[in-house]
Amino acid sequence: MRSKRTKAALILILAILLFSCDNLAGFIGNLSSPPFVITRPVFETSERPNNFYYSGISFNFLNMAAETVDSITVSFMLFVPETEVNPVMGNMQYEITKLDLVHPNENREILISLDKYIYFAPSGPYIIDSFYVSEIHYANGSIWQDKYGKYKVS
Repeated sequence: MRSKRTKAALILILAILLFSCDNLAGFIGNLSSPPFVITRPVFETSERPNNFYYSGISFNFLNMAAETVDSITVSFMLFVPETEVNPVMGNMQYEITKLDLVHPNENREILISLDKYIYFAPSGPYIIDSFYVSEIHYANGSIWQDKYGKYKVS
């Protein structure tokens, strides 16, 4: 009788542990490396034609997946170096999607415009904090996500 209760308790504990994850496949998938390699982001204050006039963020993105990327969403926070406060009014956490084709095994510079989020041109760079790729959308319709910044680089 006791061994049946023990087995039932173990099964119940395993079921609770497995179902407490958002989904088991997502949990197992996130144990491996992300499908990309990125460099540390750089805040830029000079114009990059066809991308931004006053300020933006640049980083390199190496697509390690077998599929072509058609958009990348990044999440990050910005701070003024002297005061360590948000340089614009509103939320300190930014999430911006960049439409860009990156083929498998291609390394591409990604430029994120901040022009529509600022109301004055910065005289110097801001501090970029908690920068991570939060979502990758592939041309075949599949999506990779890092909702909580597990792979943040700054």
